[in-house]
Amino acid sequence: MRPAERLRIQVLSERYDIGATAIREALSRLVTDGLVDSEDQRGFCVTPVSREDLMDLTQTRVEVECGALRLALARGSVDWESNVLSAFHRLQRTPPPSSPELHEAWATVHRQFHEALVAGCASPWTLRLCRLLHDQSERYRNLAEQHTSEKNRDAMKEHRELMDAAMARDAELATRLLGEHFWATTGIILKAAFNDDATSGGAGRRGVRKKQSP
Repeated sequence: MRPAERLRIQVLSERYDIGATAIREALSRLVTDGLVDSEDQRGFCVTPVSREDLMDLTQTRVEVECGALRLALARGSVDWESNVLSAFHRLQRTPPPSSPELHEAWATVHRQFHEALVAGCASPWTLRLCRLLHDQSERYRNLAEQHTSEKNRDAMKEHRELMDAAMARDAELATRLLGEHFWATTGIILKAAFNDDATSGGAGRRGVRKKQSP
C-alpha cells in the first residue's frame, strides 16, 4: 500500500476476509505505531513519507540503537554472544532479496541479526524503541526497493564487520559501523525514492560521527 493511500474499511474487510470491527481496531493500533494516519470524518490512510522524515528517523535510530549497542557490549553475556553469532550465520546463509519471493525470508533474518546485536542491553523500553524504529525504516526500504540497486555495496561485509566488532566488545568501532550502515541504506533510499544525490546522506553521516566522538 502506497504512502497516503486511503484505507477503506469495507475494501480491507473484503480483501482480508475479516470483519469491519476487527479491521477498524487493527488500523487504530497501527495509528499508535505511526504506520497509519487517522483524520476526523475522513477515516484512515497510510502514513505519508518525506525526505525530512527519513532523515530524522535515521538520526533517531542511530542514536537509540547505538546507545543500546553500547549497553549490550558492556552487559552482554556469553549467551548474548552466541545469539549474535547464530543470527549472523542465518543471515549469511540466506540468499539476498534478488526477487520479491526472497525478500520476506531475508528481511526476517536481517531483523533478527540487528535485534540480536542490541538484545544484550537488558532494557525492555530501549528494545521496544529499536523495534519501532526498525518497522518505520522498513517502510522506506520497501518503498524504494523496486528502484534500488546495491551492486556496489557489500552489505554482508558490513554485517560481518559489525559482528566482529561486537564480539571484540569494541564499542567505538561497533557504534561507528552501525551508524554508517544505517546511513548507507538511507542514502540509497533517498536516491531511489526522492531523487536525491549521494550527498544527501553524507551530511547526516558526518553529523553522526561527530556526535559519537568521545
